[in-house]
Amino acid sequence: MGKGQRNRAGHGGVPAAGAGWAWEHCAAGSDDGPRDPHLPEFSRRQADALRAHAAQAVRSRGYRARDRGTHLTVTGGPFTGPGAQLGFSTIAREAQRTPEADWAALVDAVVAQILGAAVQGCGTHGSLGYAGPALRERLFPRFVAPERMPPGQLAEAHSYAREVGGLPLILAIRHDQTSIYVADDHLAKAGGPEAAWAAAESNLFAAGPGRAEGFVRDRTAVLLLESDHPRQASWMAFPDRLMAHLGREPGPLGVLFGVPALRMIAVSATEDSVSHEGVRSMLGLNAVLAQDEVAPLSPHVYWWRPGAGLRQATAWRDGRVEVALPEELAELLGGPDGRAAA
Repeated sequence: MGKGQRNRAGHGGVPAAGAGWAWEHCAAGSDDGPRDPHLPEFSRRQADALRAHAAQAVRSRGYRARDRGTHLTVTGGPFTGPGAQLGFSTIAREAQRTPEADWAALVDAVVAQILGAAVQGCGTHGSLGYAGPALRERLFPRFVAPERMPPGQLAEAHSYAREVGGLPLILAIRHDQTSIYVADDHLAKAGGPEAAWAAAESNLFAAGPGRAEGFVRDRTAVLLLESDHPRQASWMAFPDRLMAHLGREPGPLGVLFGVPALRMIAVSATEDSVSHEGVRSMLGLNAVLAQDEVAPLSPHVYWWRPGAGLRQATAWRDGRVEVALPEELAELLGGPDGRAAA
């Protein structure tokens, strides 16, 4: 049974439309007292303790940490300029399953993993360990959650990145269970940007999408493809190739996509599946699938039709992700009234 299947079986239904990330709507902790405004699943005392543990874990590794409430700003070492942002999503998710007495060790381990991956991504002058054909055969396209790589870092070290529906798509190689980001300085060893992208796309297409599972939820037919590799969600950057690989012909209303985590992509590809209700259903599905994921990616739903670029069909409103259809899709669903109904 795949992760998506286990989650759907365990939850007995999709959360309410627009629920956003699952950990943002967990039950409050057992600690009495007012909820923290940034981590509402915890009391203010508990949230302050988690943030303090995280700051201490950063400082113990020789970097500076500044508590911003919603995240830590990390500076020093490779984190130049405005620094990097360390969010609390993973920490909060793990802490809810861990006794408070063990939080210090838990947070230290999580911060060590996140900083280790970030340092590798910032190491523009380091070596990937491969060059030429050996490097090209290991490349793959990989999305980066925007909160994991600030725009300044992206522009400074990964100017070759592509933007897909608001998500940055970069190149990476796999090392053990970690993705090492390819920086601008590494591209020459791969033959330049064009050769690197061509190799990464070829590797993605050759590997094919992961395990497929079809189901119907709220009258919306969905195909979920999962794998153990972070390249899985990258198929959303090549929707025409994915449709061809699946042997499916997009209907006149196009296709909906969800990439709740790096290792999965959900596709709604039947002719009558694109609707306001379908987008809301996919939103709820994203929330279910993102639960317990080590590498969550995006809570949004995306829309694509042949000849048009991929666009978000949702947007943040008052701290929640809600339906916000592109004008073209709204008109296809009913003209100006369709936009109002969104």
